[in-house]
Amino acid sequence: MTYKRPNNARPLSKTEKVALLREYVQFYEEASSRDPKALNRKVPRQGFADMLDKVGSLLLEESKQLAHEPGVVRNFLADNPLPESMAPLLPDAFRVFCLALNALKQWVSAEQSATDRYLLGGDARNLARKAVGRCLVTGAFLTSDMELHHPLEDGRPPLPLSREGHAQLENQTPKTPG
Repeated sequence: MTYKRPNNARPLSKTEKVALLREYVQFYEEASSRDPKALNRKVPRQGFADMLDKVGSLLLEESKQLAHEPGVVRNFLADNPLPESMAPLLPDAFRVFCLALNALKQWVSAEQSATDRYLLGGDARNLARKAVGRCLVTGAFLTSDMELHHPLEDGRPPLPLSREGHAQLENQTPKTPG
């Protein structure tokens, strides 16, 4: 089975996107005033435990296979040998597993970016600036340090927050520029 990225069957105009974002932010202003945790909910890991076990098992099995069969991956290993003292410590199947994890990480990053574009297209940051002027968490005016925060990772668009508001929401210390 070949993977096909989900596409939005009903793309919105720029005006519709800005209006949607304004309504969306208003929804979260009201929701967070009743429950501050509404801005940052996570699915417990056990919700995806079975799927993640299947993905992990598939990565291990495919890595073992790719480590030994002729092709691009086997050639990569041959072209990038390990130092003699390290070779017995890093089996080819493990090296391919590490390469596969990196490939998966890049794939996940691209797919996450695509989910952000599903409703808003590639201009979410600028649309957010047009729709919202203040951070939902701190009330501060949004400036160039505006960050996009996903209240849930279920396909809804990100919310624009100040760097300080985002750090506060995630219980982190804000990073200083530079």
